[in-house]
Amino acid sequence: MPLTPLTPSDPQRLGGYWLAGRLGAGGQGVVYEAYGEGGERVAVKVPRLDDPASRARLAKEAAAARRVASFCTARVIEARTDVPEAFIVSEYVPGPNLRQVIEESGRYEGDLLLRLAIGVATALAAVHEVGIVHRDLKPGNIILGPDGPRVIDFGVARRLEVPATTTGPMMGTPNYMAPELFAGRPASPAADVWAWGLTVMFAATGHDLIPDREPLAVVTRVLALRPDVGGLAEPLAGLVARALAQDPADRPSARDLLLGLLGGLKGPGRDPADGDPLAYGGSAAAGVRPPEAAPAPEPDLGTIAEELYRELSESERAVAPEVFLRMIGVAEDGAETVRHVPREELPGEGPVASLLTVYGAAGLVVDTGTAFTLAHPALVQAWPRLREWMGEDRAGLAVNRRLTEAARVWDRDGRRPGDLLHGSGLDRALRWAAAERRNIVLLPLERDFLDAATTLARRTSRRRGLLAAALGVLLVLAVAGGGLAVQQSRAVARERDAAAARALTLRAADLRRSDPRLAMRMSVAAWRLAPSLPQSRGALYDSLSQFATDSFTDPDVTASTAYALGVSGRTLAAVHSGEVTIWDVRGHRQIRRFRGVAPEATNAALSPDGRILAVQDRQGVRLWDVTTGSPAGGVFGPGAPPTAYEQLRFDAGGRRLAVPAADGLGRGRWWDVATRRKITVRSGAQVDAVSPDGSLGVVHSTGSGRAELWDLRSGRRVPADWMPQKRAVGSVRFSEDGRALAVTHEVSGSEGAGVSLALKRMPSGTPLTGDGTGPVGESVTFFHHDRFVAATTASGLRVLSVEDGRMAIERDLGGAIKKLRYDEADRSLRVLLSETGTVTTLDVADLFDRPLLPGIPDAQSLLAPGGRVLALYGAGAVRLWDVRRRRWIAGPVTLESGAGEKPVLAFSTDGGRLAIGEAPPLGRSGIERVGLPRVTIVEVSGGNVTSAFEVSGADGAAVRAMAFSPDGAVLAVALDAAGPFTPPPPLTLRDLRTGTFRVARGVVGSAPMTYRPDGGLLVAGVDREFTLVDPRTLVPVRRPGGSGSIATGEYSFSPDGRQVAVGNLGRLSIWDAGFRRTLGRPFPKLDSVISPIWSPDGRTIASYGDGNGIRLWDTRTRQPLGLVFDGRTSLGAGSMGDEPDAPTLFVVPEMTIAFGADGRTLLSATPEGVLRTHDLDGDRVAARICARAQGRPDPEAWRRDVPEIDYADVCPA
Repeated sequence: MPLTPLTPSDPQRLGGYWLAGRLGAGGQGVVYEAYGEGGERVAVKVPRLDDPASRARLAKEAAAARRVASFCTARVIEARTDVPEAFIVSEYVPGPNLRQVIEESGRYEGDLLLRLAIGVATALAAVHEVGIVHRDLKPGNIILGPDGPRVIDFGVARRLEVPATTTGPMMGTPNYMAPELFAGRPASPAADVWAWGLTVMFAATGHDLIPDREPLAVVTRVLALRPDVGGLAEPLAGLVARALAQDPADRPSARDLLLGLLGGLKGPGRDPADGDPLAYGGSAAAGVRPPEAAPAPEPDLGTIAEELYRELSESERAVAPEVFLRMIGVAEDGAETVRHVPREELPGEGPVASLLTVYGAAGLVVDTGTAFTLAHPALVQAWPRLREWMGEDRAGLAVNRRLTEAARVWDRDGRRPGDLLHGSGLDRALRWAAAERRNIVLLPLERDFLDAATTLARRTSRRRGLLAAALGVLLVLAVAGGGLAVQQSRAVARERDAAAARALTLRAADLRRSDPRLAMRMSVAAWRLAPSLPQSRGALYDSLSQFATDSFTDPDVTASTAYALGVSGRTLAAVHSGEVTIWDVRGHRQIRRFRGVAPEATNAALSPDGRILAVQDRQGVRLWDVTTGSPAGGVFGPGAPPTAYEQLRFDAGGRRLAVPAADGLGRGRWWDVATRRKITVRSGAQVDAVSPDGSLGVVHSTGSGRAELWDLRSGRRVPADWMPQKRAVGSVRFSEDGRALAVTHEVSGSEGAGVSLALKRMPSGTPLTGDGTGPVGESVTFFHHDRFVAATTASGLRVLSVEDGRMAIERDLGGAIKKLRYDEADRSLRVLLSETGTVTTLDVADLFDRPLLPGIPDAQSLLAPGGRVLALYGAGAVRLWDVRRRRWIAGPVTLESGAGEKPVLAFSTDGGRLAIGEAPPLGRSGIERVGLPRVTIVEVSGGNVTSAFEVSGADGAAVRAMAFSPDGAVLAVALDAAGPFTPPPPLTLRDLRTGTFRVARGVVGSAPMTYRPDGGLLVAGVDREFTLVDPRTLVPVRRPGGSGSIATGEYSFSPDGRQVAVGNLGRLSIWDAGFRRTLGRPFPKLDSVISPIWSPDGRTIASYGDGNGIRLWDTRTRQPLGLVFDGRTSLGAGSMGDEPDAPTLFVVPEMTIAFGADGRTLLSATPEGVLRTHDLDGDRVAARICARAQGRPDPEAWRRDVPEIDYADVCPA
């Protein structure tokens, strides 16, 4: 294959491989010729990955590809998908591809054609044996090497946008794609067999059976193809005809192809009955080699360079090491790179010039006009002689490069003494130049530079004797200099640790989903290295709040592996190629392995006790004893469908099994495990869902009309006109106690279609809390004693609380969710991602935090400054909770306005008093409020009401906002309008000492409202416009220019009153206390920043935002410090439509937050009183993360992954 030079955007190295040049490039990626550390020639492919799913698929298939037997294939040597630029390394096969050979030398026929077909079939059989599909078999991917044909580029997904007649993106080359792929079906081994047939026809006829034309024309030809195989001899003719059958089920497998072809051989290589077809296929195909007229394969770079070296003169050979070593640089991390050598560094005539001419003519050295460099970076590895020279001088290359650059700077700037080396730097350069050099000759400039530096050092030494009289001064200076050196050393160490910590935090962020344990430990390591670094603190908090706590991936994952997840998700069964492997998910270790299951098994399920494994294959379902590895009874049930809408699964008692039916949809239908019989209703329909006790069943996949509810014991149909239409039903699940039913079904509204959740009491059909919620996923299940319902989409997880209807979790998990399990003991959900064979553990412990006011829909809460007290409103009364003592303070304060109208709550600055503002009670009409708004003042320590008053001049109005003055003596009260056509009353200030009122004429207040800490300014509100008032005169203060944007945000003054934080339109900003201008650079923009508050020391701001998350910000660096709490949700208020059945979107509840008095904790409370304390102390947080990550890491793995810090220092025992 021709080699083209690397482009400026190409890397020089990938992992341990140096790149030589490009072998090919296209829409799917770039293929390079490269050389490994031992000089071995390889092909490296860098695929273009559009999204995480593409990377996951690549990882899965690359892992399988490495297990392909090397019969007529290019062996996959290494695959790296855990690096930013993923790549796959495979064996380099020298030689032309089949298309080139046919176009240059003509078609194949007779025995040679048969053996070629055998070679390609052998490769496909080897690929399919490990469970992967090539997807892009074609003449261009078959290399005719010195030992026969080799199929290359297998196991690497290729993306191609296909015409609108298909259902989405496909993989492969259109005119070699099977017809079912254009119908949107996934690629199977049968698609490769189709491509095999077309490839054989190409080799036999010399042209493509389906020309590569416009995509729609290709699709038309593919769907209408009826091949004429009359020109082929048997058995090839019959096998090609079968391979090109339109129905994939009618095509032979690759192994059957191979056996049929081997049977047609008449000479050596025929397969004996008991032989290995792959071995005999490889042997039979070995004679198919490039024609003699074909050009010889291009030799490797090392061979070319060595052959040129042997032709050099003695003088040219003598300078060769020097010339080539100067073309190798050293990066800051110590890694070798290719260097451009300026012309002035090399003589323009003599042996150096002639050497450069020779290697330049051969294309190994490039003259850029101003410098010389290697044309192929891989020459560093490919040429053994250059590797040997490098080995002898590797330790000194960095010294030489620094010497060269220093000498050039010295010469360019006028050869000033101040630019010369001195001290240890000079000593190191002299030691290298005098004793350590092997193949590098000093340039004249470098010799002059060292001579000048040495002379200056000697002169300085002689002067020291003239200064003996000043010995005392010199001693002082020496001591001071020593102190400075120590300080500089410490500064360098801090910078080094900070750099390492920053790198660790970035790596941890990348690993939070794929390797949560390592990410957590890396975050602790970063904090240990640089505890004051904002990025380190942020990574620490992110690790404590991260959703995923563990991730385990089947190391033997293949595309065809069937997985079963135990009842708690702690056990994973992997079924592939007739073998079952049982894994301990938490321990990341294999438990047992046994063989005997069908090789084509596609579905699997573990019984609740983990003792029985059900496996579905083409024949049906068989049960296996996991302990003994032996079958438990015969086959029953339908064979596996091509695609299954639902999964093979046991019920909670293990007595029944849902088996995907072979009906084209793969719906799960229930069977009695003991009797091996279908569970049916009187009409004969098989049930699609059954209650845990077996008394009720649901039918929705057969017939028309509404889904049916049946009493299975009496055989009668239960009236259920609340059931959705059968055609709309997605998933049906009974609760663990059988008293509730969850049904997902499609609905449509004015704003589009979606999936809604029907949640009913059984058997009455009475709606439960959360009924009608949406949009949700199609698959649904109950967990934790039926208190929660989990719904999954293609990659999304949503968890609904049955008790109060709130959406507790809404999160995209980045992969297709195959199975979901709940671990009661660990308070975790485990999800199996089908594409990658990965089980991810999700921490859901905070779902079970109990509220102080459960079951109250109109609840409201507010934390006092310092977080010592929580005020809660619900059911017409306000209660006070002592946070530290965890008890109620006195009894509730009952409000006159009654239930249904939330009051306004406001604490004094010291948290000692609480103001409760309420609307007047409703009049006899029950519509209008009659009377004056009322404010009640409560002394917090004892919970006693100290005063209450009505706000005059505002009949029928409600309290809108309140704020205490800094000294607590005055309360500002803003009121709502009494009706839609009346203006709001003006802002009123109540002196709590004298009981007098003052009115700010023309000022309308709103929430949020607060005093500046010095009492000199009152922010009356931000509704309609930003309003400032002088509290002494009650005269409005002119709004500063540029402050208009604050009208849409919330704000908080710093403890010293000199700054104010404003959360506005997703961005946090800091203003001066007069709101005249912003201070410092802006903070990064996020989705939302709500309710910013300052820490007591003013160094940190906490904000509440989308998804109930709480984030910290560093006020000095303006950087986010991570999430201290991840609310797991990300939905706002809304609706899917106005139709009666249209689901309502979830409303994210507000949250109140406050720093603890010492700033080492942050408290948060939900409206219903779920109170949480978030630790901010670094040592305590690190200890909790270590416990979460299950302690110390494995020493060997840690040293490999995180060499920056010893593993024992991360999580001490």
